Amino acid sequence: MGKITRSRLTVTLAVAATVGLALPGVAGAADGSPQLRTNTACTDFKATARENVSIRAERDTGSRLVTTALKGETWACGSNSVTLGDRYTACGTTNGNGWFYVYNNNAWGWSVSACWA
Repeated sequence: MGKITRSRLTVTLAVAATVGLALPGVAGAADGSPQLRTNTACTDFKATARENVSIRAERDTGSRLVTTALKGETWACGSNSVTLGDRYTACGTTNGNGWFYVYNNNAWGWSVSACWA
């Protein structure tokens, strides 16, 4: 991770903590307060599907299905690209809301961040 990227990440985390935003991939705590956590699934601009996972046109579980990443497949992703989207229950995460953009060959789209390692 380059110096500029680290600085940008540090500033982003500090701002999120200050204004109380939940970072993607983590649902709020039981009392409804957000939790602050970074997503480590997309490292070195790649992520591996922990199980078969849907790739969608938008960050919404009801969005058009683009394709499915099969368990064990490695896809490219934007480092630190996780953003908030529709809430979901998947891959051991309940009420998650973190999504990131993935791409592989001719397919690209949004996927829930909880299903990637």
